[in-house]
Amino acid sequence: MSETPADQVEDATSRLIQSRLRRLFDAQDEDRPPYGEAEVARELTARGHKITDAGIRNLLRAPRINPKASTLRALASFFEVPVGYLLGEDEPEPASREARVLARSFERLTPRSRRDLARIINNFLDLEEAAEAARGRGAEPTQPGA
Repeated sequence: MSETPADQVEDATSRLIQSRLRRLFDAQDEDRPPYGEAEVARELTARGHKITDAGIRNLLRAPRINPKASTLRALASFFEVPVGYLLGEDEPEPASREARVLARSFERLTPRSRRDLARIINNFLDLEEAAEAARGRGAEPTQPGA
């Protein structure tokens, strides 16, 4: 029996979702090892979306998948990407990937360290603003400590 056009679309969608998931699991843009199936299953379950590591493994490796919308939403939330990314609708910007890494790191800081880091970021923003203003006036910005 030959595949119908609907079967072909389902196969293509499965491959797309799986390739996007694999890219997220690889954590290529983060300074960490790849995510494990059990790790993601535990985290999703802790967040209220019950799934086993076998369920995650199936999503990554089965020849044809048909995940529930709630599973796609839970995965997208965990990896901090739009659900549309998993469906091939959009590609996260590199800056947003960096922001996700920073956000995950920020969440692990103590409240005092968060405040200190916010102050440091504001200082950098002030320096960049001043440098931009100096360039607009045709002046060479001065380097801190120079």
